[in-house]
Amino acid sequence: MKRFSSDYYLYYLLNISLVIIILFPIYWTIISSLKTPPELISKQQTFYPHTITFEYYERILTYGFKEVDESENVTLEDGLLSAGNIFIAFKNSFIVTIGTIILSLIVSTLGGYAFTFYKFKFKEYFFVFLLLPILIPSISLIIPIYILLKNLNLLDTYTALIFLHSMSMVPLGIFMMRNAFSSIPKSLREVAILEGSNDFKILLTVLMPLTIPGILTVTVFAMYVSWNDFILAFLFISSEDMKMLNVALKHIATGANQWEMKWGDLTAGSVVSFIPLIIFYAFLQQYFVRGITGGAVKE
Repeated sequence: MKRFSSDYYLYYLLNISLVIIILFPIYWTIISSLKTPPELISKQQTFYPHTITFEYYERILTYGFKEVDESENVTLEDGLLSAGNIFIAFKNSFIVTIGTIILSLIVSTLGGYAFTFYKFKFKEYFFVFLLLPILIPSISLIIPIYILLKNLNLLDTYTALIFLHSMSMVPLGIFMMRNAFSSIPKSLREVAILEGSNDFKILLTVLMPLTIPGILTVTVFAMYVSWNDFILAFLFISSEDMKMLNVALKHIATGANQWEMKWGDLTAGSVVSFIPLIIFYAFLQQYFVRGITGGAVKE
């Protein structure tokens, strides 16, 4: 593509347009969370807050704290550990996310390794069959999943959400790890086998260091699936001390009246929720792109 040609300007025009389309909702959410209530609901909306306020963030960060008399012997730690507290919701979502990432990486790595290097009958058919669940809407499985979790006594537990999120990641995770392993010359594994290494040692010491982009890509997707989940956390978690972050933010935004929407609290909660994802992705961006394109060039 020649510089300053029509294709050159069209290329940058399209890319700049896409950047604006993607970033504008984020920008609007952030400025809305900083506007005062009258300005936020005004008919004449502005692209910047005339008066900056942090009252929505203060309301979110103090959600769930118990109001007590000064005469009572209550410490800050007691307030932080009160049921329904936003910090408890953060902790619950963090535990489920970490568990989902670990389980997804184990299953995806082992599955990708098997589909890449092992030879067995109908391997390609099994691989296609493994990808078919992507086409099934997860909402259509809510009732049988609920019955299954109830029979296994897993309702209202971390285990249920970790298992469900991880299983939803299996098709995509194995697909990406298979691509990552396919980009590695098979001769490396053959040499390691000749030196007497078993599959477990080959996987850990030879192949996994070469598939870091694929592993980190699966990590990003697993974190996105788990951290952004609302439906499963809302349906399968009932107790206050097990409430997930997005469910807690929903209760903050609606308050006591389920038909009322506090837009300031909603936008501030959205900012609080997606900040960890943005930070996580910013550090892993280069690996994420390499992981997505992994397997494009094979031996």
